[in-house]
Amino acid sequence: MDEVWKKVLEFHQLFSVPHATKPTMLTTERAKVRMEWIQEELGEMIEAQTLDEQADAMIDTIYLALGTLVEMGVKPEKLFEIVHEANMSKCWKDGKPRYRESDGKVIKPPTWIDPAPRLKDEIKRQQNDTIESKDCK
Repeated sequence: MDEVWKKVLEFHQLFSVPHATKPTMLTTERAKVRMEWIQEELGEMIEAQTLDEQADAMIDTIYLALGTLVEMGVKPEKLFEIVHEANMSKCWKDGKPRYRESDGKVIKPPTWIDPAPRLKDEIKRQQNDTIESKDCK
């Protein structure tokens, strides 16, 4: 996943789109702008009439989400692994999942462990690294 993130970083660097060299919170204004762009793509997903239009909207959403992480200076791979591991531990004691009746979302069991502390630790680790900047010249 970090390899795809690096491709989006390359785009940000080439076209002078903001990108951080260390994990940094976005300002409220930048967060709003990025979320407006993502909302636009989600709207395209809802209005899509074909599979390729849906796929395009979702890839654009992924690109924008990765771009937001680039702008924040946060590499996603380890964070994704932590969240995935937490998601995979949503089986209940009987070995079966439970689903919310209204929409089928998988429900966390009482034994589920919140990944937030591990995510925080990983972001702190990343703050000790620096991302190389290659702006257009």
